[in-house]
Amino acid sequence: MKRSLIVTFLGTVIGLLSACSTTTAAHRLGSVKTISNHDLQLCFDPQAVPSTAGQQVQLVRRQQVENPKFTPAFRNRLVGTAQIGADVAGRCVAATLIQGKTRRFDEVHPALANQQPR
Repeated sequence: MKRSLIVTFLGTVIGLLSACSTTTAAHRLGSVKTISNHDLQLCFDPQAVPSTAGQQVQLVRRQQVENPKFTPAFRNRLVGTAQIGADVAGRCVAATLIQGKTRRFDEVHPALANQQPR
């Protein structure tokens, strides 16, 4: 009885940890490396789907939400939209900021038609 309870608990914890670690990475394409006015350099993760010229992507900032009673949590906030340039060879590509304001290390996600930056 005791051994089966421990095995069940460990199996549940391992399953939850693996689900938590793969949820956000599935939608993340890469990050913003450099910014110069409206010109961006986006570097994509090795496991990300290759981008196409003219593709629009969303720029998302992870912000820490603090609550003194709980451990820190993070919230994704849409901060801008960018369009990938013509040269898509390699891991890092040039892009143009279409809307919003971005910072270095903001995440790049696939564009969804129904979301606008705040």
